[in-house]
Amino acid sequence: MPAPRLILPGLYELALPIPLGSVNVFFMLTAGGVTLIDTGYPDRGAGVLAGLAALGRQPEDVQHIIITHHHIDHAGNIAALQARTGAAVWMHPLDAEQVGQGQALRPTAHSADGWFNRLAFGVGKLLMPAKITPARVDRLATDGAVIPVAGGLEVIHIPGHSAGQIGLRWPAQQVLFAADAVMYRGKGLQSPIVLEDKTAAAHSLARLDRCQFTTLCFGHGPALSENAATVFHRYAAVQAG
Repeated sequence: MPAPRLILPGLYELALPIPLGSVNVFFMLTAGGVTLIDTGYPDRGAGVLAGLAALGRQPEDVQHIIITHHHIDHAGNIAALQARTGAAVWMHPLDAEQVGQGQALRPTAHSADGWFNRLAFGVGKLLMPAKITPARVDRLATDGAVIPVAGGLEVIHIPGHSAGQIGLRWPAQQVLFAADAVMYRGKGLQSPIVLEDKTAAAHSLARLDRCQFTTLCFGHGPALSENAATVFHRYAAVQAG
């Protein structure tokens, strides 16, 4: 299992395996404890805890678990990690309802444009279960809310990939967590494979483009620090046509 990768002081990224690739779990370390952003694919909880141990922290140090959206590769370990850590789980209400029911994909989900996305979506539906272990969501992360972690994490509702997807902005370190609104794949930014609403996804991308940040974190692919805002702005401009 790879060790968490340092992005900047207090923030680490751990890439966990999933069918067709990997998904990121983020560790935010503060004097008050640890915050996890996303939990990975089901049965990867041991990998998350191993990453935590590699950083010198214990399960009981985890105070908050923030889930960007309900898809199985991000929400698959909520119940297991919640039981081990006792942490409070945060989600947007639209996707919190899905997690409470153990639903990992809405019927409205479809592939983004392009042959690769269509192929990957089809294969993913065959390989990835449609259910997760139902989990309790303790606190609702609504648009504009500030989660009391590391000086405050601003919640940005960014539907399209999932109706309840959220991004997070950490002003203290000028970090933007874009969830799956965009992916870093290969050598550049690309659209997510799965969409629920193409128009909403475009609006969400434009909204993120108005944020101020110097580091950009993704649900899939390594975080980007060098010229992150410029790279994102160029990508968003192309997508807007």
